[in-house]
Amino acid sequence: MLDAVILWLHILAVLVWIGGMFYILFVLKPNLGQLGDKKLQFLKSVMDKFFPFVWASIIVLFITGGIKAKYFVNIPLFDLKLFIYFVMVVVFSYIYFGLYKKIPTAENKPPIFMKISNLITLNFILGLIVIFLISAVRYTNF
Repeated sequence: MLDAVILWLHILAVLVWIGGMFYILFVLKPNLGQLGDKKLQFLKSVMDKFFPFVWASIIVLFITGGIKAKYFVNIPLFDLKLFIYFVMVVVFSYIYFGLYKKIPTAENKPPIFMKISNLITLNFILGLIVIFLISAVRYTNF
């Protein structure tokens, strides 16, 4: 039963992080033009709400992934998945500490939001690769 709860928490954290990026990229971003001058303020507000959930997801994924890792020791695809996860954490850390935290003082905010958007796109693609890899690990003998 404990394994089921750990897996459920792991999947929930993936849904929050990857699903949040999907929503931002494919639902929110295409409709931002309707906000006019309030767009940047709105984006900052969205990030203020979403980023704590990303940090929580990163922590949950680290803990539950660490517990589940015993089942995948010495599987190269799992090692690749783990490496990509850490790249995603580094990319998000850069978004958070290197870009997002500078928004209140940034004179030219649109380029910062464009960089954040591009990095979210990168992390979304990496996240999809991770999901594929973990699926492949379950169905291959690699």
